[in-house]
Amino acid sequence: RAKGGAAMVGIESAPIHPCTWQFAQQMRLWEDRVVPGLKACADAVHAAGSKVSIILWHGGHNISHYATSQFNGLVPLAPSPVPSPVTGDVPKAMSRADIADMIAAYRAAARRCVAAGIDCIEVQTSSDYLLGSFLSPKLNRRTDEYGGTLENRARFVVEVLQAVRAEAGPNTAVGVRTCIEHIIPSDPGGYGPAESLAAMKHLDSRGLVDWVSLMTGSHWDFSEMISPMNYPRAQLAEQAAAFKRALSVPVIVAGRIRTPAEAEAIIAKGQADVVAMARTFIAEPDWGVKAIRGEVDRIRPCMSCNQGCLGIVHRAQPGGCVLNAAAGREHELTAPARATRSIRVAVIGGGPAGLECARIAAERGQAVTLYEADSKLGGAFRLAAEAPHRGEMKLPLAWWERELARLGVSVNLDARIDAGAQPPADKVVWAIGAVPAPTMIWRTRPSLVNGIPGSAGLPHGRDVLAGRAQVRGRVLVVDEEGGWPAISTVETIAARSGVTAVTLASSAAVFGQPDLHFSEETRPVAARLKAAGVSVRAGTLIARIDGAHALTTGGEQLGPFDSIVLSTGAASYPVPEGALAIGDCVTPRTFWAAVQDGARLGRML
Repeated sequence: RAKGGAAMVGIESAPIHPCTWQFAQQMRLWEDRVVPGLKACADAVHAAGSKVSIILWHGGHNISHYATSQFNGLVPLAPSPVPSPVTGDVPKAMSRADIADMIAAYRAAARRCVAAGIDCIEVQTSSDYLLGSFLSPKLNRRTDEYGGTLENRARFVVEVLQAVRAEAGPNTAVGVRTCIEHIIPSDPGGYGPAESLAAMKHLDSRGLVDWVSLMTGSHWDFSEMISPMNYPRAQLAEQAAAFKRALSVPVIVAGRIRTPAEAEAIIAKGQADVVAMARTFIAEPDWGVKAIRGEVDRIRPCMSCNQGCLGIVHRAQPGGCVLNAAAGREHELTAPARATRSIRVAVIGGGPAGLECARIAAERGQAVTLYEADSKLGGAFRLAAEAPHRGEMKLPLAWWERELARLGVSVNLDARIDAGAQPPADKVVWAIGAVPAPTMIWRTRPSLVNGIPGSAGLPHGRDVLAGRAQVRGRVLVVDEEGGWPAISTVETIAARSGVTAVTLASSAAVFGQPDLHFSEETRPVAARLKAAGVSVRAGTLIARIDGAHALTTGGEQLGPFDSIVLSTGAASYPVPEGALAIGDCVTPRTFWAAVQDGARLGRML
């Protein structure tokens, strides 16, 4: 990313004390042994022409169960015993001795960062993390010198910054990251833009910060902190302008800034001094270089899906990107090398797996021909992109199309290749996807080989998304699949003209999980379904379809319905035995897996 044009590279929110350590990949800034590795990282970034920053972090009451007292004797800390909205853990209200210990921990962490050659140290005061909780009059209920007035609530932050600055010296910049507002949907108010700006002015007036970096939200609604694709672009620019006008130090703003034009507009309008991007640079590490060269169309777009950068971390794996297969795995998936021998490659199927395989193979100098049976590229990915609230998924499809054209890939649409056919090529790659099937019914009822009795001939969600099936009136969606296929199906049906009511019978105890948890979209999707009037019957299994009615395994009859749609999974489309195959025709998985398949095989062709 430094080589890709970033002026400064931020490492991560690094825990300063073992009581806030969450998972194995986190940097342990409380240990001296972190310094050599951190220095090697800083030296490499400096050699590539960029500065390095790091965030000193304490999660407060928001630490995982792996770090709480019932597992290893470490206690979550906070200004007051307000439970975490994530884990439900009740933190210990910090004593003065605890506060002194944490100040010392921040100071020691800063000393290690300076020893490693870090250029900029950012103290995390955002959200309902530890220092942010002290700033909030709602979360800080103390009656001592660390609670009450703004001066008292900010005292801990001031003392931390003083300690960090003492270690930083004249050559290391010190700033803060903070939230414009905390946003607690169930309990509005308490810490909004006015309170946040007052706190930052308080720090600024004491000469404690060299900059203020802005984000928003809290763990009561994580989608506000790392916003999904249906949120506005550059969502904090207008609010940042108020901080820019009021503070004497530079203001940095983040939040769904994706294109060079959006970034430039923020600077040109004086809304901020610096633009920060995280997911944008994960998707496209060469974002800066391509912007400088005027190659904007070549920038791989971030679609704010949160499924790789955030969802993979939730699975205790290094974060990555569903579109950039190499993100987080750069040591393994190095830049495609030029092929030593030129061959003809035929890729059959224009979904994410086929598109990425064709792109990488063409980057290697191979002569690639792609065959797609449909009139458009994208496969099931395109179906998802055409569902309500998922429009930004069209951006990577357009990017793939531009890249294939640039690389000279011959794209043939409406070109179905049967499994017994052999296109003229030295290597043939099959990426023909999957077809609707009752596979996910077998997860709960493996005896139902042919699916739910009475369901033969009913349309599947993929048929509805593709426009092959029409629905009207009162619609029942039978969901045993879950995840985004089911969510997209329900939202698409609810938005169709002629549909008067939608009932969702889902086998899941909580519809959409765990996918919505991984992408942090539980609240927004639930709100959309409620606004659309969708009746959700979670934990419901359909035993039989009887014409316009459905009978549950509990003996309840649902209906009548004018249309019944199945969301029950998919099965791999058959390919020739022993053929090179990638994506869903190997076995139905996520589109992230499809891109990974394509990226890996493309490097081998």
